This record gives sequence, C-alpha cells and structure tokens, in this order.
Amino acid sequence: MKNKKCVLGILAVAILILGLVEYVYCEKRGFTGPHLTATATDADGNTSQFSAPTSGTSRSIILQEGNNLPKTKLQPKQSRELEYNRIGDTHSLRADIHTEQDADELVDLINNVGQKWIHVTIDWRDWDQAETTGEYSRYYIDPSHDKAITGLADLGIEMVYSLVFWDEEIQPEEGYARFKKEEEIQRYLDYAQFIVHNFKDRIEYYEMINEPRFNEGAPFNQQNIELIDYIELVRRTVQVIRQEYPEAKIVVGATVLFYERDYLFGILESDIMPLVDAISWHPMYGTSPEYDDLREYYYNYPSIVQEIKDVASAHGFKGEYMCEEISWSVNPPPDQPWVYSSETVCAKYYARGIMMHLGMDVTTGLGGTSHILSLPKMIVIRNLCTIMAGAEPVSLPIEIQSEVTNIRSYSFSLPNGDKLIALWTDGVAVDEDPGVKANLTFQGFTAQDVTGIDILVGFQQPIIASSENGNLTIQNLLVRDYPLILHIIKFSQ
Repeated sequence: MKNKKCVLGILAVAILILGLVEYVYCEKRGFTGPHLTATATDADGNTSQFSAPTSGTSRSIILQEGNNLPKTKLQPKQSRELEYNRIGDTHSLRADIHTEQDADELVDLINNVGQKWIHVTIDWRDWDQAETTGEYSRYYIDPSHDKAITGLADLGIEMVYSLVFWDEEIQPEEGYARFKKEEEIQRYLDYAQFIVHNFKDRIEYYEMINEPRFNEGAPFNQQNIELIDYIELVRRTVQVIRQEYPEAKIVVGATVLFYERDYLFGILESDIMPLVDAISWHPMYGTSPEYDDLREYYYNYPSIVQEIKDVASAHGFKGEYMCEEISWSVNPPPDQPWVYSSETVCAKYYARGIMMHLGMDVTTGLGGTSHILSLPKMIVIRNLCTIMAGAEPVSLPIEIQSEVTNIRSYSFSLPNGDKLIALWTDGVAVDEDPGVKANLTFQGFTAQDVTGIDILVGFQQPIIASSENGNLTIQNLLVRDYPLILHIIKFSQ
C-alpha cells in the first residue's frame, strides 16, 4: 500500500509538471487556443483547476501591446479577510435554507465569494411565491435561518433585511390595494417590531416592502400598494423600528426602476426623505445595449442615477444609495426575456454593472449568482470583491486617446492612497473581443508602479508606463468589452 501511494504521488507530481509545462508553453504562444484548461490531479484522483479556461481571442492574456513582463494569477480572498467592498447578494432564507447544513453552506459560499453585505429575509420575497406555496409570514424564527444570520454577522457581513409581510388574514378582492385598512397596517407594524426585536443584535438595515407597485385594476396581489399608502406606512413603521432599535438604518424604495420609475420618484419627492437612511432600487435584469427596448435605458442609466440623487437630496435625504438584484442570464425567468448567448457574455455584463454602480457611489447588490465558483460570472465577482475592498470613487483627470469613442471609465482611491482605474468599451459584449488600443495620460500625476488586472481570465501584470512633462502616460493598452482594472501604486500629484 505504501509503495502504491508513492507511485501515485510521483504520477501526480509528473501530471502537475506536465500541466505547468503546458501552461508556460501556451503562455508564450499567447493562449491562442481554441480551448485550454490546465489542471492538477492528486494521488486520490481529486482534480483542481489552476488556470482559467481559454477560448480564442476573448481570453487573450495580452493587456498591452509589446508588454512581455511576467504575469501572476489573481488570488481572491474571503470576506473575513477583506475591507468593506460594497458588493453584496440577495437571498430568501425561506427559499434557500431548510437545514442547519444549508445555513452553514450559505455562510461559507458568501465568505468564499468575498461579498461584504447581503439582502436577506426569512420570508418569500414576492407575493406569487407566498400565494403559490400557501406559506404566509409567521411569528417564528426557524433555527436554521437564525443560524445563517448569526454566521453572517460573525463574519462581519452587513445585512439589509427585507421587511415583507404576507398577511394570511387578507381576503382576495377585486381592485385590491394594500394598507388602506387600519387593521392591515397594524398587523404589518406588529410583524416589523417582531423581526427587528429578534435581529437587532445582528442586522442593522431594514427595507420597507420588496417591489411595492400600484396597478389599478390588477389581479389580487399583496404587493399592490398605492404610493400615498406606502409613504404613510413608512412614516409609521419608522416610529416602530426606532422605538425598538434606535440605531437601525431604514431603507425605502426597492422598486423595479425600469417599470416603476414614477413610483420611486414619488417616494423621493415625499416628506419622508429626512426620516430614512438609504434608498434602494432594482435597475438591471438583463439590461444591455444588445436589446432595442433596453439600449436607451442602458446608456441613460448614469444620468438617471444622478437624477435620483439630485431629487432625493433636494427633499432632505442625506443617506446611502443602493442597487439590488442586478443580473444577466443565459436562462432567465419568464418575466425577464433578455437572454444572453454564453456565461462569458453574462460575466462581462456583471463586471460592467458592478463597476458602474461602485463608480457612481452606489452600494451594489447582485442577483442570479451561483455556488459554482468556476462559472465566469463567479470568477469576475470574486475577483472584484477582492480588488474593490476599501475602494471609494474619486474623480481623476484622465485623457483617453483611442480610435473608438465608447470607452467608459471610473476611478477609485484605496485607503493607502493607491488608485484604481476601470476601463471598458461600452458596446454589445461578445465572447471573443480582441480589444482596441488606447493611450492614457494622467495630467500632473506620477506613479512608481502600475499593474493591469484582468478580472475575467484572472491574472495581473505590470504595465509599462512613463512620465513625460510631469504626466503619467500609458501607451498601447488593450481595452476590451469588460473592465480592465489598473492599480496605480504610490500615486502622487
């Protein structure tokens, strides 16, 4: 048995060496593929991937023409190791957690991805789920749900609790709109007090209703709430929450921006703005320039976010802005008909969505993520969770010269003074994008080191830069249809 293990060990080392030889050989050739996946297999037959799969030019490892400096693989960190990165996820514990093992697995997943905040509830998130299952809200905390929340809190994960309440006492009626009857309002307030009382030692943020809306004459739906009734419910719920937990942060909105823009702006223009601590919305379910009905919204979105901020602040709001549930999918649910051709394309849009929101100083929540960490979107999300830890958006004077005009960029500052620059071409994402050349000039800045980071392939490389006339310049950078991150070290002006 001992000799057998020795032989197997030698074979495993040989396989690893052959894999490394293949990796080095392919790296020198530029990973021109069509397909390559390098793996290592141990004596027990366990196989692990140690290089990202490649396919054609879309996975080229060239960041800058003429740059042959060495490359290193990115090493994503766990949540427990990271500063706050403002990247989170969405989970209904009613849907996801049924046992204590499920609770442990969810906590481990979030920790391994590197996310630092979670949108969570012990209820179903939407009325149709409660109606279909017949499972209404209960004055009961499942031990496995409680364990998940405790595990997340122990990791230092911030949580936003969605204060939905599916009321079994409401009888279906034609033309129904919720919270017009005092007894309905009181039942919601009682449930809100129950939830906050049980979680105030672990959860700081409480969000009022998931996706409130009002469609006159719509079929019976407990999310059908007239704007005026939602505003009054917020006013009364704030008092209940503050009495139970004075330090709580209260979130309003949670609307689907593409469909319910007027509803959200009605909230922003109301007199409850000084009473609340955060505004949330759901902006992107497959949103991209690939679809005609979404293209204008996609390109106008940054100006819409600025309008949200302007209107809210004009009405006394001084808090935090949050987007939730952004997602792109090859197999979306029926109410999201925007289908994408590959997981790689989805990953590119996830990367854009995250960097766009962080660059606009919006806390970013995801939807449609996976426990399969080898999926392209999960590789991108994990890498960004690590890279963006502690980053804050800043404005830097950058001049970009290129043959294309659709390069989008955002700048960030790290706690140690280093800077991050994210750049991408903002057209339709494709599987294989060779990139376009761009020259960058940072007016009046110098830097000792610049590192380029490819978040999709998962590697980093020193970038060739120079100082000319007191300006930092980078020539022949290749910008693709997903964010390239430049980490500028020892950045000074």
